[in-house]
Amino acid sequence: MTTNVKVRAVGYFLLGIKLIFKSGIRQFVWIPIAINTLLFSLASWLLWEHMAAVLNNMLPTWLEWLSWFLIPIFSLIILVIVYFCFTLFANIIAAPFYNYLARRVESDFLGDDYSTEKDESLMVESLAIMGSEIRKVLYYLLRAVPLLMLSIIPGLNIITLPLWFIFSAWFLAFEYTGYYFENHQILFQQQKHLLKEDKLNIILFGSLCLLFTSIPILNLFIPAIAVAGATRMQLDN
Repeated sequence: MTTNVKVRAVGYFLLGIKLIFKSGIRQFVWIPIAINTLLFSLASWLLWEHMAAVLNNMLPTWLEWLSWFLIPIFSLIILVIVYFCFTLFANIIAAPFYNYLARRVESDFLGDDYSTEKDESLMVESLAIMGSEIRKVLYYLLRAVPLLMLSIIPGLNIITLPLWFIFSAWFLAFEYTGYYFENHQILFQQQKHLLKEDKLNIILFGSLCLLFTSIPILNLFIPAIAVAGATRMQLDN
């Protein structure tokens, strides 16, 4: 049972990579990538300027003898956190385009002809879509910020950071499946209920998204890959 769940999570992520380069779908990817390029360039500059100071503050003096082991781990954690935060902001701006992408992936799966009428209906819904994204981000921040604040405390961060990772992985999957759900008027509370029925698979899918978000250049494509893969996952379910 567990093996099957893992294969599904990885399989849909890899399928997302294939889908975003497919003819008829790839034209919906370029604007979100341009938005990501701008914001992630800013994130990279901030990391370059401040990472060393942050690492020094995270490592307690009584653990300095383990610095050779902990500094690489904390460096990865900082990369994940910073790029993840910028991903949340980028997703709010690019939300209408990801809804187009989810609609196009669904049309491709069902064999429907994609018409401009669908684009027009989505344009009308764009403000509502962005409002939904803001609500999701607030939902996330109210839970994740306390975990991150506790992670500032040396020693305690060994416990709180893994909890933050698990919750953030679940949230990313919740975020990327949401575009498909919103196209079918399945709202916030209903989305959470549906995803809880497949929680382990959702967390594994989100973990892949979260880890690859920390890799420069590749992270420009991850949101589009995740939207495409998550949409197909829900269609198959």
